[in-house]
Amino acid sequence: MEWLKKTELFETLTEPQLRGLLSRSSVKAYNEGDKIFLQGEKASRLYFLIRGTIDLTVRAEGKVDLMTSKIEKEGSVFGTAALMEPYQYNVTATCLKSSEVLILEAGPLRKAMQEDPAMGMEIMKKLATIYFNRLNELRSGVSNLFKVFKIRTP
Repeated sequence: MEWLKKTELFETLTEPQLRGLLSRSSVKAYNEGDKIFLQGEKASRLYFLIRGTIDLTVRAEGKVDLMTSKIEKEGSVFGTAALMEPYQYNVTATCLKSSEVLILEAGPLRKAMQEDPAMGMEIMKKLATIYFNRLNELRSGVSNLFKVFKIRTP
């Protein structure tokens, strides 16, 4: 439970709230190159990195995979589309090296968030912050890429 309290998504939750979440979780090991989930699949689980490195990619125009994020910090969450309609993964998660993740079933979590609106609000506030930070990282990466190739933006 102490470990879950240190994750970026659940750090503000209480012990009873965390205990309820842990009862619906499991831990799974993946090998380098394993796909945890694919873009377009039904998003039914939320994932937290215990160890390893996960590459999140988007398939653009059905042909090219573009990296959006690299998840390598212990406690980082991914698969967050499981908390937002239409509950469909918008990226593919691939292990860049052997990894271990905590898996949380999203259905019971969404139900708990509805039954405990204060907890739901805390989780959604954290989720918004995570998305905002990742968007800023992506923007910075694109900006740096433009500078490397000396591409001018309007």
